[in-house]
Amino acid sequence: MLTAKRRLKLEGIFAPRSPLEFVGFALISGMLGLLSSGNLIGLVFVPLFAIVWWVFDHWRSKKLVATASYSITKEQPCPAKGLLLLLSAYDPRTANLKNPKVLQPLVEQILHTDTLTEADFAAINLLGSNLLPQIRAVEYHVQRGKLRDVWFIATETYDTVKGSDVAAAILEKYLRFQYGIQRFDIHRSPELTVREYDYVRLCRIVENVFRHSGYRDEMILADITGGNKMMSVAIAMACIPPGRRMQYMDTPRNRHGNPLRQGEMVPVVIDIDPILYPSDK
Repeated sequence: MLTAKRRLKLEGIFAPRSPLEFVGFALISGMLGLLSSGNLIGLVFVPLFAIVWWVFDHWRSKKLVATASYSITKEQPCPAKGLLLLLSAYDPRTANLKNPKVLQPLVEQILHTDTLTEADFAAINLLGSNLLPQIRAVEYHVQRGKLRDVWFIATETYDTVKGSDVAAAILEKYLRFQYGIQRFDIHRSPELTVREYDYVRLCRIVENVFRHSGYRDEMILADITGGNKMMSVAIAMACIPPGRRMQYMDTPRNRHGNPLRQGEMVPVVIDIDPILYPSDK
């Protein structure tokens, strides 16, 4: 849990949000009451105080606008040494493979065969499936020569082809086929698997990866493209501490917001530090 010391600020006296600021507010209110109760000094002090307050409030508003102003633009992330991937249950996205009786034998073939070919992955429409964003995410960081570790965060399987740990197994097979076993380490285990919608455990898993990976926080990226919305929220919760970054795989979309089949899929970095921890400079 993040904690921060709250310092007494002059503007807090006029809008108290802590016991100490309330004491200051009460003292000023009492002083104004005494000065304005028929005292000639109060007749001068109260308007003067109002003018000073207005000037200060105007200055404070300008300062807040200046410190809070930032632009949001799409930027690609710096190459990461560690990459966390959220995985959903495998979806081949083709009608003929929606039937488990058709898809299951093809998946079993991939999972239980040591020597695979492109045709094996094409048979389950891997590059047209919901695993394509994760494949492109790994490709981006591998091509920049930095990637050393990949963590698969999956949900438990409750039948033969449901549950994203099956998708994780398929993805690991493809990445080993594509890049070999020496390029980077893939971490896939029950310790990285959660029950569906168990966002509390998922947040803890991501926190443990950041704490015990051996890398500085800024050298790891958490990709939130896969998984359901609760998983994305959980991983975002774990990325609140300063220095932690997220990314998502961006695809061109039409005017209705639907993804286009054509176009390059690229990662976009999500950096919340400027919002949560604005610079005082």
